[in-house]
Amino acid sequence: MTITWTEANLPNPPEGADLPMQQHPTHGAVCAALGRAVYWLEWRDGRRVMATAQVLRRDWPLIGGVALVSRGPVLAPGLPTETARDALAALIATLRAGHRGVIVTPEPVAGADPMAGGPWLSMMTGGHVARLSLAPGLCALRAGLHQKWRNRLRRAESGGLAVAETALPDDPGHWLLREEAAQARARRYGRLPPAYALAWALAGETLLVSAQAGDRSIAGMLFLIHRPWASYHLGWSSPEGRAANAHTLLLWRAMIALKARGIAALELGLLDTETAPDLARFKLGTGAAAVPLGASWLDAPGSRAVAALARAAALPLRRLSR
Repeated sequence: MTITWTEANLPNPPEGADLPMQQHPTHGAVCAALGRAVYWLEWRDGRRVMATAQVLRRDWPLIGGVALVSRGPVLAPGLPTETARDALAALIATLRAGHRGVIVTPEPVAGADPMAGGPWLSMMTGGHVARLSLAPGLCALRAGLHQKWRNRLRRAESGGLAVAETALPDDPGHWLLREEAAQARARRYGRLPPAYALAWALAGETLLVSAQAGDRSIAGMLFLIHRPWASYHLGWSSPEGRAANAHTLLLWRAMIALKARGIAALELGLLDTETAPDLARFKLGTGAAAVPLGASWLDAPGSRAVAALARAAALPLRRLSR
């Protein structure tokens, strides 16, 4: 099969394909609005779209233009692993024609990384993301909650909190963005800037769920919708909100609201059981599955030689471990 990638005006993902946030058109529109260079490629077999790729371009000092395909390309469901591998090889070759380097983080195909064992250099191994299917009915979703999670939900539901469900307004000074920014500075964690969430609210769909005690906002969570999926984006809770299990209640209400909008799955972010075990347990307590992600792979001048040396060095170690 000859695989040819051509430039497209906008991504038209294969029918029935999963669509991570990083490959959704809204993500591309937001990145473009924030000054990033974005373009799209597609592979067609006749009229059928077999795969699409949303590409971000960045110019690195001393290196030049680098293309990034994060959690992509988006492949047609049921594509054989070998065909997926050929499609990725063709995509990388196409991108290398206009860039000094290419970084690709593909989604696993049939449970395996389609680029594993190839000539490309592995920069970072894949982690796991918490993904919750919203396909079951509400009773089944609630039954799927872990016991301790469900107990906290019951306590929160009986606590008298008022819950609001809205879209994120076009307000750079919104209280949730302000509180979460202060939280990020205090805890020293990295995340996308508030401008990203605001740009998403203008270009696409958001769900903001918040909890009030009297006239005080004590917790909030923001979700970005990228149909057919949605992703948790940011959240904040005051000490009062934590004592009231507000985030447990808000996440449950978000699950209900997103399911009502026809969202098939909710991604709750990366799982870090070493440095954030409590957060990982909270995510998995919803009944979410720990879904593996693909590694990050580099193709650039000299990278294939380094990859070959790394594979040659690893071979004796594998033999010794047998």
